[in-house]
Amino acid sequence: MKRIFVKKLLLFLLTIVTILSSFSLTACGGGSSEADVQTFYDLVVESQECLDEVADDIYQYWYDAIYNDEYGGDIDTAIYYALTVNSINLDKIEENEPLIQEAYKKVKDSDLSHEIKAVMLAYADYYEFVVNVSGSFNSFKADKETLKKELASALKSLYLEM
Repeated sequence: MKRIFVKKLLLFLLTIVTILSSFSLTACGGGSSEADVQTFYDLVVESQECLDEVADDIYQYWYDAIYNDEYGGDIDTAIYYALTVNSINLDKIEENEPLIQEAYKKVKDSDLSHEIKAVMLAYADYYEFVVNVSGSFNSFKADKETLKKELASALKSLYLEM
């Protein structure tokens, strides 16, 4: 009887110590939480979807200006219309930008820092590419696919580690 009581007491104390130690680690900033990483991931995925739509429309409108003589063949007008049509996507991207930056600050030094930094670098490159369109049609076409794939790959790597 006494032995069973001692075992139960030790098990209870061990449980309490485990709970308290995990609480003190998170309370003292022992690292970012899984929720913070998930928030970062979700924000980047949401912005990626918007960036993909904007980039695809810029490409299509630019293509139509060059090869279908739409918009009077004026590339600047074509890009302007593509951006105008995507005002909701661009608003969402701009709304998410400071949230992504803030979430990144919370998780950049976590256990997944390598994957998180890869996502952030790929996202920053893709964001800049879509928001500040420049270059030729052929370079835009090639870079669009490359940057899209790099971000998708980095996000997949992060997702698999979460």
